[in-house]
Amino acid sequence: MLRGSVLDVHADYHRNLMVTWLAAGGKTLRVEDRYEPRFLVAAPRSDLYEIAGKLHDSPFVKTLDFTDARLTLGSIDRTAVLAVTPRTLQNFHGLATLVDSWGRYHRYRLFDVDIRFPTRYLEDCGIFCNAAVRWDGKAFHTTEDQWALDYPAPPYTSTDLEITADQASTIPSYAAPVRSIRIGDETFHESTEADTILSAVTALQQLNPDILYTKGGDSFWFPYLSHRAQACGISASVHLGRDHWEKAGDVHPKKQAKSYLSYGQVVYRPAFYTLRGRAHIDTASSFLYGESSLYGLVDISRCSNIPLQLLSRLGPGTAISQMQTNTARRLGDHIPWKKNLPEGWKTGLELLHSDRGGLMLEPVVGLHEDAWELDYASLYPNIMLLHNISPETILCSCCPDSPHRVPQLGYHLCQRHEGLLPRVLRPILHRRFCYKARSKHPGYDHERYQQLQKAWKWVLIVCFGYTGYRNARYGRIECHESITAFSRDALLTAKETAEQAGYRVLHGIVDSLWVTPASPTMTVAALSRRISQHTGIRMAVDGRFRWIVFLPCANLPVGALTRYYGVFDTGELKVRGVEIRQRDTPAFLRAAQQSILTVLGNAQTAAAFHASLPAAVDVLREAAARLRSGTVPVHELVVCSRVTRSPDQYAVNTLVKAALLQLQDADVAVEPGQSVRYLVTHEASPHYRDRVRTVETFTGTEQADSAYYLRQLATCGESLLSPFGYTSEGLDTLLNQPATGERYLKTQGHQVPID
Repeated sequence: MLRGSVLDVHADYHRNLMVTWLAAGGKTLRVEDRYEPRFLVAAPRSDLYEIAGKLHDSPFVKTLDFTDARLTLGSIDRTAVLAVTPRTLQNFHGLATLVDSWGRYHRYRLFDVDIRFPTRYLEDCGIFCNAAVRWDGKAFHTTEDQWALDYPAPPYTSTDLEITADQASTIPSYAAPVRSIRIGDETFHESTEADTILSAVTALQQLNPDILYTKGGDSFWFPYLSHRAQACGISASVHLGRDHWEKAGDVHPKKQAKSYLSYGQVVYRPAFYTLRGRAHIDTASSFLYGESSLYGLVDISRCSNIPLQLLSRLGPGTAISQMQTNTARRLGDHIPWKKNLPEGWKTGLELLHSDRGGLMLEPVVGLHEDAWELDYASLYPNIMLLHNISPETILCSCCPDSPHRVPQLGYHLCQRHEGLLPRVLRPILHRRFCYKARSKHPGYDHERYQQLQKAWKWVLIVCFGYTGYRNARYGRIECHESITAFSRDALLTAKETAEQAGYRVLHGIVDSLWVTPASPTMTVAALSRRISQHTGIRMAVDGRFRWIVFLPCANLPVGALTRYYGVFDTGELKVRGVEIRQRDTPAFLRAAQQSILTVLGNAQTAAAFHASLPAAVDVLREAAARLRSGTVPVHELVVCSRVTRSPDQYAVNTLVKAALLQLQDADVAVEPGQSVRYLVTHEASPHYRDRVRTVETFTGTEQADSAYYLRQLATCGESLLSPFGYTSEGLDTLLNQPATGERYLKTQGHQVPID
């Protein structure tokens, strides 16, 4: 009897096996098992016989069976299908693609094709990732509940790996030999590069950790190590994982890098350098690890049944999609390979009514004292749960006369059956609620439960977006439209309830409301309870602001929907939408804006806030003086910008293009979605080599373009101070003047000196 926690699962295509790795207190157990998954083909009966005839003598097919199956989500009807069991795991996807091609990729419907083998295998075995299991030689057994809140932490051991290249330039290059490799606390630097690599690999195998952490392992260091091992002729000896069946070493990508568009933003995903039997986590590129550390990663891996290191490279959207698939299979449904639920036809007027998104109220620009923020708890997921919104429950055939209708749209909702999406969301909402409560309770580990609730927060955030994602397996645009329609109704109800209770509404964004007492007839706590009763969704009081500033749009006389800052009565500062929150803002500008916020944040009242404005301007003047004197370290002025295209595709000679051209000259390829870091040295120069200097080409003699950074400093000042008459033009003029000891106040568009 073998015992341990499920660390990793993968298919061994060469030996036609599924391999499960169990971690058991410093030891690792390898379990091999035969697995024969099958896929289903749905087609007219005559076509099924024809397909069976073609496959009957195929050497790639093990068995063919005619059966019936439930193919439509939420339906009880069963359809005649052909079940195909390939001879090997290696043949599975190729055979399914071949059958699909016979139907010209649209005539036949295929099911249970693209479910990941590791997840499918574990589900079929009745176990899950990170669970404590027993293997009796024939089957796995576990006594753990997959969705339990309290469970024994897997006994994983870990270490980190860091590689240093021997290069004079800061530009990363595969040509530079390995200087040293650090494994945990031990550094290896031998007389030859090959010996350095082999010594580190030997030490790693002896230490034998379950989890190997790197910083940039996927994006550079693993491909670099692979290249250097080949150059030294030792690639076959470089095994960082535990599966030595790979005779050529295991430092090679399991999935290639790619750039793709997500929500209007170009994203770059580096190649996957995963290991067998050992989890490699690249902390620099893992979103989930960065947001929730190992606690959250293990918890979501456990509930989604996606192996730890694979999940670290995917994200919350993949996790929620897999949970939907797992739940559907447990209910007896089969998983369609290709989405076959097109959007229904709509007239132009119907599109205008339905495709409106969440509600946002225009903010009252300026400073407001004694303001309260109220937030709906997980609004969109709770709407889906409360109103039973799922692809099969919207406009269902069983309840055409249902009185439960979507406001404004009129879609009817099923009253007889609970939908798939609510089934999936119920345990997730409960889980996050419990973790969030524990994170605030002194009897629990605050850090652990804070990370856990953050992990599930992201899963809940993306669950709504996936209902409208065209490629989502269980996406349907009518679900997306219905959720936003209910949300608009909920925010309007909250607004009307607040106004009836004597509060003035300052702003509203989808699930949040800012109010200030005008002639209140109840406390804010009582108001939140009344709103919760009216909508059926809990609205919580997020806090009271001593003061809050809603900012205007740039170059427009209206309030910006997501730009504001304020101080809670606890002293906590909340900032949204300004440069300090943007990833491309240089550290110097970020620090200057933070200093302004610190000065303003000390104000207890609106009057004290206004009195602090000259001191806030002084912060800018002091920062400007440092810029003009050249005493600001250049690394604090480095701009980090996301690349959206290749250099030749930029129509305008932007600073980003100049940086890309410099890197191109140095044979450094930057893919769309990656970032470039550079110092602006001479913005007005027509030559890209002079306009900026990329961090990789720094020589130590760089000088910043002070005029450029002074202008950016003025813009940062305007972002915070524009409601009080300060403009970037006026501030830029002021900041370019030598300090005279005078203090300035901006009044009606003019700077005037004050005592």
